[in-house]
Order: sequence, then C-alpha cells, then structure tokens
Amino acid sequence: MADRVDFYFRQRVTEAELDLACELLEQADRDLAADIGIYGIVTGAVPTQHSPVPDLTVDLTSPTRAYDRLGQRIFIGTDQTVDCSVDLVGIPTAVATPGNERWLALFLRFDRQLSDPRTDGNAQQVYFRRDESFEIVVRQAPEGALGAGTKVALQQDELLICDLRLVHGQGQILDADIDLGRRQAFIFAEGDAVAVESGTWNTLQPLVETVQAALDETDAELTDHFTGAARRHPATAIDFAPHAFIAAVTVQAALVELLDKLLATAAGDPGSKRVGADAAAGTPHALGPGTVDSQLSQLLAWLNAHVGAISGAHNASAIAALPHNYVSATNVQAQLQEIVDDLESRSSTRGAALVGNATMSGSPHSLSSNSVRSHLTSLLSLLNGHINGGDHDARYYNVGSQVDDADTLDGQHASAFALAGHDHDGRYMRRTYLQSDVFAAGQSRVMTTLEDRPDLVTVSYNYLSSGVPQATTYIRGALTPDIRAWVTKQSASGDKDYQVTVQNLSSSELYINVAAYRVGT
Repeated sequence: MADRVDFYFRQRVTEAELDLACELLEQADRDLAADIGIYGIVTGAVPTQHSPVPDLTVDLTSPTRAYDRLGQRIFIGTDQTVDCSVDLVGIPTAVATPGNERWLALFLRFDRQLSDPRTDGNAQQVYFRRDESFEIVVRQAPEGALGAGTKVALQQDELLICDLRLVHGQGQILDADIDLGRRQAFIFAEGDAVAVESGTWNTLQPLVETVQAALDETDAELTDHFTGAARRHPATAIDFAPHAFIAAVTVQAALVELLDKLLATAAGDPGSKRVGADAAAGTPHALGPGTVDSQLSQLLAWLNAHVGAISGAHNASAIAALPHNYVSATNVQAQLQEIVDDLESRSSTRGAALVGNATMSGSPHSLSSNSVRSHLTSLLSLLNGHINGGDHDARYYNVGSQVDDADTLDGQHASAFALAGHDHDGRYMRRTYLQSDVFAAGQSRVMTTLEDRPDLVTVSYNYLSSGVPQATTYIRGALTPDIRAWVTKQSASGDKDYQVTVQNLSSSELYINVAAYRVGT
C-alpha cells in the first residue's frame, strides 16, 4: 500500500503537492520490488565485440529490462554501442605500462529523460514529461601486473553488465576480453526469503525452512555423492548386464565373480584362461593369438626344450656382454678371446700388469696390493738394491757357493770370514722382538720381557677403521708424541731381565707396532 495525501475541498494545490502525490505512488511500486528482493538485469544488455570490425567499443543487445536495488525500472529499447576508451569522467582507459593489465566495468543505472518543454507562470521553461530512462557507465580499476589486476567494486545504485580486461597496447576488445562472471542478472526473490516445508522430506535436512537453505543442503548432498565423500551407491544397487563369462546382474556380484574366476588355479580352468593375449612375432618362435594360459604353456614348453637340450645351445658369440674394465668386446666369445690374448701378452701394459695381487706382509719389506707386474718389479728392485748396497762388503761371499766352513781362504784365516749360512757379524744390529697390537686411548701394557738388554726400541702406529688397521704406518706422525715406550730392568737371584712397556696417551684407539734391536749376537 502506498503512502498518500488527502486533498480537500477548495484546496489550492501547489506544484510540489501534485509532484508528491505522484512520487508516493511511484515509491510504492519501488518499495514492493525492493521488499521482495527483485533486482538485476531481466533481459538484454548482453555484451559482444563490436561488429563488423572490433575496436575499443562493445555492443549491447536490446531490448533491455532491469530493476536496480531501489526498485527503479530501467528500460533500453535499442541496441547500444559503448565507448570503452575513456571512463565516465573522460579519463583514458589505456594500459600505460608493458606487462600490466587493467579491468574495466560496464554499469547500468536508472535515469530520467526530460521531454515536452513548456513555459510556466513565471515564464520559466519546464519539462512536462519525465520518462524512465537509463545511463551506461564505464568505470576503470588501477593497473596491475598480468594476472594480478583488481576489478572495479560493485556500485550500490548500479547494475554490473560485465567486466572488460585490457592489456598494454590493446586496440580492440574481443569476446575473449569480456567477463560475465560477476554480471548482476535478474533475481526474482532472494532464496532465503522464500519458505519451504521439509517435514515430509527423507534426505534433505536444511538448517532453516527456506529455498536457499534447501538448495545449499542439496548442493552439499550432491557434492558428497559426486566426490565419494558420502552418499555413495552400494555396488549391490547398481545393475550390471551379464557379459562374457560373468553371469551376475549387479556390480557387487559381478566383481566378486570376476575376481573368483581370475584367481582360480584349478587344473584345466585357471584364471589365466580368461585373459586374452594377442599374437607375438619372433624368431625362431612366434606366438599366435590366444589366452595367457595357452601362451604361458607354449613358452614353458619351448623353455624346457631349450634348457634341457644337450646340444644346440647358444653360441658364445650370441650371448651379449657389456664392456668392462680393459675388456671392450660386446659378446662372450670375443671377451674370452680378448682376455686370453691380454694375459698371454708380454707387453708392459698387458699380461702380468692385468693380474692383481693382494697385500703381502713381511719384514723388513712388504708389498701393498697391486698388480703382479708391480710386485715383480718391486721385488727385483729390492733384490738388486740389497745385492749392490753396503750390506755386504768384500769379506762376504755367496752362501750358496759355500760347501763347508773354511780354515783358510786366499791366505786368510777363517776368522776373517762369516761362518757358513751367516750373513753379518757383530757390527750389525739385529731385531730381537717384533709385535703389534691394538691399544685403547690411554691404555698402558707390558709388551714383553727380554733376557738381553735391547739397544734400540722403536714404535710406530696405524689408525683403525672399523677395527681394521689402515694401510699407512706412521713412523713419525701427528700422534707419535703421545706414544710412550720404556725399558725396565728387573733383577732376581742374580739374573737380569728387561721389561718393555708401551703406553697410548692419545685420545684415539691405535694399532701400535713395537720392535726391539740389539747389536751383536
């Protein structure tokens, strides 16, 4: 019901009072639309790129009917072409910075069109007709980086037709630049303003008895169903048409039957009999189309015949082999021939140079792991160095040539020579003790007790790795100052012994080597 005025008898009515009566009636219509939530674009005003040649304008279809949030009716009777090169205040909309974008928004708002000019009693021109009309407004948002530009905010007294996206240097607006995602289309009434009765419903349980709540509940139920989060169909409720070897009529029963038959291992009726296999070409054997069962049986027969064959096995030249180390051939036959040829070779880089040998311990000399050729070369060098060195003077002779101890030789008495089988005399120091052992950090230990006083005691050490001595022996290393060794004389009943003690003062577990030497016999 509209507000109204009550004109009375002989009232002199003013222009304002007459206008008020019309406005109250008009406002009643608008209030009705606003109260029940009717607003938006009913028909028309659909934007497209300008035809026939696109530019910075867009075309809007007609007729257009719309209601704004105040209930004002907007009508456009003809197609419209909207210039988007400037906004509603005349500022250009072009994007100034390369790599940026700008969003424009086309809005529709209510206006009045004045017509039928007349002259009033004050000789002023007035417009007798004030018809409902429209105005199309272009608004622009600030520039932003590509993909990060912000859109124009919605206006309370305007209706959004569409959003438009512009980039740097753009001279045409195409359909791809038009975004209808936020278009304010017609809403007859808000869903939360329309009631429903859910008392007899079995599935939907809206929070409140409105259309909007019911639609929200429907969407939630469908989302759960489509995503599988809830409301899933049981497999027993889904029909299945019997097919091939499956006779069941529901999905649940069909799956059970399928698995049972595929997992079957019964003789003559295995699961593999139900799995097909296409033909497989090959030489000397080929498989025709059939089932996995038939092809596996055929392959087993061929394999057994091949493995059990006494003759006709693979030639070594037919067995591939990857090149490795110094062997470059690519099949077994060629690799074996290459290995034999290399081992028989007398070249300095072949033969013994290709055969490895482990570490050989010894004293005073030892050999670290290397090739046989390297070990032979080292032994030859050590032997020649010993023979040519100062270890033997002219008074020594070849023990291998000696048959017996001589009384005189070349006019010299036997005392001038070493006895048979003896290489050195009392001028040389000989080793009387050698022992190695693991010492914990800070550990002290008596290594041995010697009958004769040693003239020299030496210590050296190796680091340990997982309890195993490393290859390097340190005669004088970083931890040598932390290794102590001393000789203690012990006298008992007129007899004298010499006790050798070693102590590891370092913070590391070490493998310590101890040797004692004495000059003379």
